[in-house]
Amino acid sequence: MTLALQNPHATGFVGRHERYVRNALFLACFLLVWLTAAPFPDLGDPRLLEPIGEGNPVGQILFILLTVALSGFVLATTPRLALRAVTPALIITLGWFAFTAVLSAHPDLALRRFVLAAFTVANATALLLLPQGREHFGRLLAAGALIILAICYIGVVFLPHFSIHQSTDVIEKSLAGAWRGPFGHKNGAGSSMVVLIFIGIFVTRTVNRFAGVGIIAAASIFLLFTMSKSPIGFLPVTLALAFIVLRLQHTAARFAIVIGTVLVVNLLTIGTVAIEPMRSMLNGLMPDASFTGRDEIWRFALDHVSERPITGYGFQAFWGTSDLVFNWDVNESWGLRASDAHNGYLNIAVTTGLVGLALASVWIIAQPLADLAARKSKHFDPSLTLLFTQIWLFGLCLSGVEAVLFSGGDSLWFMMIVSIIGLRLQNVAQLSR
Repeated sequence: MTLALQNPHATGFVGRHERYVRNALFLACFLLVWLTAAPFPDLGDPRLLEPIGEGNPVGQILFILLTVALSGFVLATTPRLALRAVTPALIITLGWFAFTAVLSAHPDLALRRFVLAAFTVANATALLLLPQGREHFGRLLAAGALIILAICYIGVVFLPHFSIHQSTDVIEKSLAGAWRGPFGHKNGAGSSMVVLIFIGIFVTRTVNRFAGVGIIAAASIFLLFTMSKSPIGFLPVTLALAFIVLRLQHTAARFAIVIGTVLVVNLLTIGTVAIEPMRSMLNGLMPDASFTGRDEIWRFALDHVSERPITGYGFQAFWGTSDLVFNWDVNESWGLRASDAHNGYLNIAVTTGLVGLALASVWIIAQPLADLAARKSKHFDPSLTLLFTQIWLFGLCLSGVEAVLFSGGDSLWFMMIVSIIGLRLQNVAQLSR
């Protein structure tokens, strides 16, 4: 299956060395998203307790330059296919997000993060259009995965203070001993390892069995040492769910099981603070029905959704702002100090309102389901479809306890976009084997 079409009329340096350019752009994009411009952050830095700043200027410049390079290359080679990845659901969702950013109390922060979100979608689309076939895609993913894993293990061995949570961390000292590698938190490391496992499965099926098994083994071991309960727990759930979803013959059944899973995950999480019988039931089944203190954050977030149910507080312009940080004391809710809602769906509702949540759900949930419904009549590649479905479903599930959706700089969210658009391109493009 061909993900990108070669340009037979390409001339100049790019034309003569097109494959090398594609490789370089793909790996630059993949590694910048996964490692960021500032890997191995020092979690003992007291500045982490301060309100959100201007961000990393070096990282912003690199991201802008990369976006320009990717967009320019894609528009010069496969412009029509790139445009077909842009759907009305995506356009309307981003339009609403921009509207809420303008209305925000922090429009500069909200608009900056909106631009980052839009660039992330553009880069994820470009990533899919760079490989010149399924095997090329698999080899590039394998190379990227092996580089990430090598950096993770090198960090643990040679930079343990910056790769393993320490008791000197200014936030969440209780995580001491959990591996995080170059990532900022063990949960981010855990979710990344799960995605690498899915990539390893794809590589095993399509490119090189030895490399694929190696990726799966190395990512699985690192995942266990992150001690990230949610990614570890959702991994087998996702594997089983993807197996079932891709074998269901009826579209209605597929819609029911995916949407039902999202609803159940949210009932078992934020439902515990909104529905007392649900909380009572979980108290009898789980040793920690608070989900390590997330219940207080969810309650705080739900209260603020009710205050601004239509437009919210502005796209990604609520958590970590001075309005919250400077109003916190030991007698106030922990929600004032939270970095996000620890629930992707609730996070969207707080920042862009219930309208934003509804619009985003159409693009994130309904559109991929509609694309999967066409796979029997279109040239969908089984291995690619499995990879995209696994990553997409894992992101939907994990969003019940982590703010994955539209999270800038999050590797899982980036790979979710790749998966959503990957399913769309298989549906709308006439792909050949």
